[in-house]
Amino acid sequence: MQQIINDLYFLGLNNLSERIFEGEIPLKKGMSYNSYLYLDEKTCLLDTIEKDLLDEFIDEVVKGLNGRKLDYFVIHHLEPDHTAGIAKILNLYPDVTVYISQLGLNVLHQFFPTVVIKNQHLVKEGDVLRLGKHELVFFNAPMVHWPEVIMSYDPTIRTLFSADGFGSFSIVNHMDSKDYPDHDELIEESRRYYTNIVGKYGEQVINCLKKASKFAIERICPLHGPIHTQLIPEFIDLYTKWASYTAEKEGVLVVSASVYGHTHEAARKMMELLNKRGVECEFINLNVDDVTDALSKTFIYKNIVLFCSTFNMFLFPKMEQYLFFLTSHNIQNKTFGFVENGSWAPQAKRLMQEKLKVLSNNYFLNTSLTIKSVFKEEDVDTLNKMIDEILLPSKNKKECAAKHHYKCKICGYIYEGDELPKDFVCPICGRTIDDFEQID
Repeated sequence: MQQIINDLYFLGLNNLSERIFEGEIPLKKGMSYNSYLYLDEKTCLLDTIEKDLLDEFIDEVVKGLNGRKLDYFVIHHLEPDHTAGIAKILNLYPDVTVYISQLGLNVLHQFFPTVVIKNQHLVKEGDVLRLGKHELVFFNAPMVHWPEVIMSYDPTIRTLFSADGFGSFSIVNHMDSKDYPDHDELIEESRRYYTNIVGKYGEQVINCLKKASKFAIERICPLHGPIHTQLIPEFIDLYTKWASYTAEKEGVLVVSASVYGHTHEAARKMMELLNKRGVECEFINLNVDDVTDALSKTFIYKNIVLFCSTFNMFLFPKMEQYLFFLTSHNIQNKTFGFVENGSWAPQAKRLMQEKLKVLSNNYFLNTSLTIKSVFKEEDVDTLNKMIDEILLPSKNKKECAAKHHYKCKICGYIYEGDELPKDFVCPICGRTIDDFEQID
């Protein structure tokens, strides 16, 4: 237990052996779990932690109270990585008054159907909990990133308790982010955390930031990662960008998924051309790079160029997963370019565009490239045209519009375009347009 300021203490623990978060997100060094304890005229515990650290956590709480009773227990968020200690705290301190939202109470009883709460206060917007010299002012923060979430603010020490907001996939060896030894790593792990955990709920995050802006905030205490003080302006700026899907950079993210490597060759050529023209760019190889990292990088760049092989008439699975992450996180304000590869009936461009059209406020380059088996020197001109389009001012780009799809009634091949050319021949079965039907 470390003192933060005056009567407020940090009960943060690191799980250094944890390598996967929420069953899918790789952790590079482990994961931190935070709780906070007031030792004012009244005592108050804010949240608990995950089950693997529970025994050590309970020992810290008991030691911190040093024989005092626990008067209040605030539960900001009911996700299991913060609630493993609820039952033990209520068993140790049965007379404690629990501050929780109504929806939070419902969720609590779903996870802990046998738990008995003797004293409770159902938190409403603007409620105040007075502890003595300190008080907590509560406000609702729904879908940041669960619906029951509340946050609280202590005006005495100008401290915001932000639940999962402003968290990070960082372990905490330095309690304050200003002392974090590698600033770039901190930002990267905070971005990975935001994009993968909270990223879908940009509008709700903006609403939460508006509420929080009414307070004079000198300290932010999240449930994961370090506390923020001096770096608050930087993190507010980043959260504002991320929540509004505003790119941090105007460069290009090149994302490639390849069966035998030929599609990667084209992607690397695109990187070479971008570098020659002084365009900041980064390469993601979906065959080896984790999709959660790719999602995080997507939030950085304004322009995303997708390179994908056709695979059994579908998308290569690695690209399919990446596009699922984009659509499920509501990606907006991007310009997408498309390069497809196929030896006899390339389908990847159409399939990628179909998946991305469900999103709002994105743009598709007019120029695209279809590779037949291997990248060829004559394809360089098309890549350069795509770069020319990327470099156009945004006002000259048009939001992506749906094209028509025509399906071969014999083999199922689908042609995409404004209209089916009169001399078109199916590349799979050789039938003419008489055997095609429009399917949209």
